Amino acid sequence: MELRKTTVHRVTEAVLEGEITAHQLIDKTLKNSNILNEGLNLFNAVAGVDAIEQAKAIDQKIKQGGEPPLAGIPVAVKDDLCYGVLPTSLGSTAFSEFISPVTAGAVERLMDAGAVVIGKTNLDDMGQGATTLSSPRGATANPWQAERTAGSAGAAAVATGICMLAVESDSGGAQRQGASHCGVAGLRPTTGRVSRHGLNAHCSSFARVGITAFSCENISGVLDIISGFDERDAATAVCRDGIPEHIKTPGSEDITIGYPVTAFDFLEPELREVFEQARDDFVGLGYKIKEIDLSLLREGLQAYYVIALAEASSNHARFDGIRFGKTGEADNLEQMYLQSRAEILGQEARRRSIFGTFLLSKGNYGRYYRQALKIWQMVRREFEGVLQDCDLVMLPTAKNLPRPLQGESSFLDEWSDDLFCAPVSLSGLPALTIPAGQIEQLPVGMQLVGPPFSEKTLLAVGSTSAPRPAQE
Repeated sequence: MELRKTTVHRVTEAVLEGEITAHQLIDKTLKNSNILNEGLNLFNAVAGVDAIEQAKAIDQKIKQGGEPPLAGIPVAVKDDLCYGVLPTSLGSTAFSEFISPVTAGAVERLMDAGAVVIGKTNLDDMGQGATTLSSPRGATANPWQAERTAGSAGAAAVATGICMLAVESDSGGAQRQGASHCGVAGLRPTTGRVSRHGLNAHCSSFARVGITAFSCENISGVLDIISGFDERDAATAVCRDGIPEHIKTPGSEDITIGYPVTAFDFLEPELREVFEQARDDFVGLGYKIKEIDLSLLREGLQAYYVIALAEASSNHARFDGIRFGKTGEADNLEQMYLQSRAEILGQEARRRSIFGTFLLSKGNYGRYYRQALKIWQMVRREFEGVLQDCDLVMLPTAKNLPRPLQGESSFLDEWSDDLFCAPVSLSGLPALTIPAGQIEQLPVGMQLVGPPFSEKTLLAVGSTSAPRPAQE
């Protein structure tokens, strides 16, 4: 059974009806993951025996009459989400052997539904970045062109067909850009829909837990399972009395998609052509297109980084070798701190800590941080305003094609890649990345952004409109 060419529903049905056992499915998945991991650098840890034992337990439950809704579905988990069986490295060599005492809330729900975790996927230094280029284990290669980055190891694992789902964090756009670069679908949910319990976030205000899959249909099949109130995450209190779904039937002229013309001016001509064609495809499907204005994208990106750097400085403070992390060998306390933090934090994490401390210092707090908070609110109001005139907003996901694995790029260039994703993170709205086309045999994705809790509308529109890149 080739996982890329089927659906979560069909695989679950096959396991429940005895066409294939969960044990057989996971055994084959693990063999494929070991082969592909060597060339692509997808996983920091592979489950092996633990995944086999989980699969056997699912088979036994089915024999006893159980019908788990995700029976045997292989899932990859990003390595900044806690999982009580495999190490959670957080993107640092200092935590390469750390086994968390808890499992992330979203992962728990998937496992309770019968899904099997097959491994922890690679990520940037302390989860900060959208390329994996700063990962202490090296970058993850793109399955479409191995000399370029995948952006997200979870998206790459899904694109290769190793797993059907990937649970991933997304702060400034790592999950969404990875989905774009690998030609798959990635959903960043509304703030509060999915529990962040067990997520090690460098910027708590914007970090979310999302799902990446080969198709919108597969995301739809698990969204309800991972959604809902979790007393361990206060943000999910909005779902205490149920999820306030915002659903509109797709495929008719009742849905209007906003097209921010000036936003596409930031793109190279060949990329812009892809989105113009995607816009025309929406028209051909019967959707209305309305030109809108999003004038604060650049300011939103800048505000995001001021706030994210400040929060990173605060969140990194606990990694001192005493409370958390490996203790460095030294003759005095100051040297111990220096040695410990040098082992725990890589170059990107240290850079963000230093910048964040500067931004929060006396004289700079009011000059930069408070102004960024004001822009944050302005960006939220701008998105709320345009969504009063249209049902969804269409945006690029990535500013560029995936970066080469070899070659130098400045951190400012890499931060600027978040131009279209970071402002959406500020808005708190749900965003779905779907394939929009191809350039030089590389997938190019676009974002659909909707009102709060409009995920089902986004997925329905995405499933009817997303062009599928040619199979390898």
